[in-house]
Amino acid sequence: MKFYLVDDDSNFVDVMTVLLEAAGHTVFADIAALPAISRIITKRPDCIITDMMMSEMNGLELCAELRTRDELKRAVIIMVSAKIDAHWHGRAKEAGADGYIEKPLNVETFVADVEKIIAGASRDGSDTPAAPEPSLPGRR
Repeated sequence: MKFYLVDDDSNFVDVMTVLLEAAGHTVFADIAALPAISRIITKRPDCIITDMMMSEMNGLELCAELRTRDELKRAVIIMVSAKIDAHWHGRAKEAGADGYIEKPLNVETFVADVEKIIAGASRDGSDTPAAPEPSLPGRR
């Protein structure tokens, strides 16, 4: 899978990169959200992992902006943050995040946590549920 990481802490980006690459994934990264937008659109990653608290543009704003882009409708977005209360989890979901991972990262479970969020996210490019199966005549 292709990942795009956005976090203003370059050490944190390095740790996530090492973990994801060791699991066989391709990783691109930026340390600021604003310049990352055009690069994310160009790279079209399968998953974007962004920090919530960054200068210039925070992760909530980045997530909301990326969700307006048709070319990224299928991308899974995961928010990472040291903010651990339910309020922030809700804010991330409202902005369009598919999942939330709390800092500090558990390096032993990070990749599995990411893969679990990806597996649970249904990103088919639409927000409409699938139509129910038509019933056959004589069957209910």
